Amino acid sequence: MSDYRINFGKIIGPSDTNKLYDMLSILNDDDELVITVDGSDAHQTEEIRRILDMNGFDVTQKGGHDDNKYHLIARRR
Repeated sequence: MSDYRINFGKIIGPSDTNKLYDMLSILNDDDELVITVDGSDAHQTEEIRRILDMNGFDVTQKGGHDDNKYHLIARRR
C-alpha cells in the first residue's frame, strides 16, 4: 500500500483536476490518496468529489482543526 498526497491552492482549476486525473491513473486498489486544501476553501471540493466518485473511489473527509486544512481521503471501492 502506498500513500499519495496532493495539495491544492486557493483556486481549484483545470490544471488541478488534470493533476488529479493523472494521479488516479497510477493508484492501485490498496493505495490511499490524501487531497489537502485550505479549510476556508473546502467549498471548492465538490468537483474533486465528483471526479473521485465517477472513477470508483470512496471518499472520507477530515477537517484539520490544528492546521486549518481540509483533507479528502480517497480509496478505490
